[in-house]
Amino acid sequence: MKRNDNLERSIDRVKSFWDSSPLFSGEFEGQIGSEDFFTAHEKTIIDNIMGGKLDKRFVEHIDYGASIIDIGCGPGFWVRQFCRMGLDVHGCDLSTTAVELTKKSLSLFNLQADIREANAEDLPYEDNSFDYINCQGDIHHNPDTPQCIREFYRILKPGGLACFSVYHQNVVLGSPFLLRSISLILRRSVFLKGRGRENILRGHNPDELVRLFDGKENPIGKSFTVNEIVLMLDSANLTLIKKWKQYFPSRVLPAAIPCFMRCLLNDYFGLLVVFLARKPYVC
Repeated sequence: MKRNDNLERSIDRVKSFWDSSPLFSGEFEGQIGSEDFFTAHEKTIIDNIMGGKLDKRFVEHIDYGASIIDIGCGPGFWVRQFCRMGLDVHGCDLSTTAVELTKKSLSLFNLQADIREANAEDLPYEDNSFDYINCQGDIHHNPDTPQCIREFYRILKPGGLACFSVYHQNVVLGSPFLLRSISLILRRSVFLKGRGRENILRGHNPDELVRLFDGKENPIGKSFTVNEIVLMLDSANLTLIKKWKQYFPSRVLPAAIPCFMRCLLNDYFGLLVVFLARKPYVC
């Protein structure tokens, strides 16, 4: 079988999983797609993942009225945030279910954005289309992550910015000994509901753990070192502006912890590393 055939088969499996297991399903006990579902998802991201307020680093470089696309929009958290900021908002996701959920949320909250079904490796947008790309926790599920970053370059306007995150091989995920030891210690106390993630700490290597984090049947989950992503940026002719850690899932802990501790855990042990990169003004 040719490599392209393998990639197509892999992306079909990724789409099938996220169509049947949308983000936040299993954690929310009510009706998926209800107003309560979207409200609860926003609260989880802001309170649990960001430490109590929207992290300004994701939005401080965006000018009012800018054209922005959220790639891998999921149930539409970022799409709605950007709509409320008065931006020209677009969004896309490989999953039909995610696109339908985002569109439904826009209707429920009386917001407007252009939402399409699309693969991040082959985006249906013209060259030089957007001032800003947002893509959080998505391209580590794609078979060809470097191609996603090349697509970022293609659809950005000269001088445009891309803000994206991937699973990070942090000090724990980067050390087989530490990963195995901490997994054994926390296995009985760490619990994450939904999508077969109850045994998440049974994973014995970084990619297996991050794959299980999104669901037992999730076909692809990859973690990267900072240097690996920097090389992809260089290859795509994108210039790194800054990076930071994000997303320590404190909701997996057996007891609630204060906001300042959630922020510290984000900064030192975040599962994601976020990159802000610029396309050159003269291409």
